[in-house]
Amino acid sequence: MEGKKVNLASLKSTHGSMKFMNHNGLIKKQVRELLLQKDYTRLVDLCTKHRPFWRELKFSLYDIDKRIKWPAIEAVGKLMKHWWEQGDKERVREYIRNLFWSMNDESGGIGWSSPQAIAEIIVDIPELIDPYGNIMVAHSLEESFFIKGGLWGIGRLGRQIIEAVDFFRDKVIAAFNRDDAETLGLAAWATGEAGFKPALTFLEKLSGRTEHVCIYIAGDFKEKTLGEWAKEAIDKIEKMVKN
Repeated sequence: MEGKKVNLASLKSTHGSMKFMNHNGLIKKQVRELLLQKDYTRLVDLCTKHRPFWRELKFSLYDIDKRIKWPAIEAVGKLMKHWWEQGDKERVREYIRNLFWSMNDESGGIGWSSPQAIAEIIVDIPELIDPYGNIMVAHSLEESFFIKGGLWGIGRLGRQIIEAVDFFRDKVIAAFNRDDAETLGLAAWATGEAGFKPALTFLEKLSGRTEHVCIYIAGDFKEKTLGEWAKEAIDKIEKMVKN
């Protein structure tokens, strides 16, 4: 009997796919390691020179591991700043537009970390506050999926974003009507950082709450009770009002 013929084309295709998967796996591992180390200089260099690293960094924005997701947000901001300073400004604007698009139902996906990434980019490139700061606040506070990200973005931008916070004050205040402690903690921290005086009444009501809330601030996770976040926000707003 004649032996079964081997499909060489199929074997080559399978071998090529395995090499591709192994290559991608190595890139993913290296990106994760650099994010855990917060070695942004090396990561920006690799993303600039090798497109697959940039692709993997973008995927990392939506990682369920917070130790990966938050450094990825910071790394994206630093990469955008690098491109901006190199004169590739349209590339930065295009990516920001893509982040906004990912927050749209028509995109077919949910850009969970898009508000945070946009805010971080603005922190690194302050001149982008107009118009992207206003748009970030408007888009994120309209959808329940993005409220936490939008509040974090407000807190990250602080006084820079106060005009947008004032303009969308009803949406900002509405965050204090939600039930979960994390959203309330973010609302307290964000309004405190922005110096949003209309939040004082709502913050007073939270000052006795004992639920623990963890927020990523300045490269680290900070955990306090909801009441502590509220009291800190009250102090900051009152100091800003006096000044």
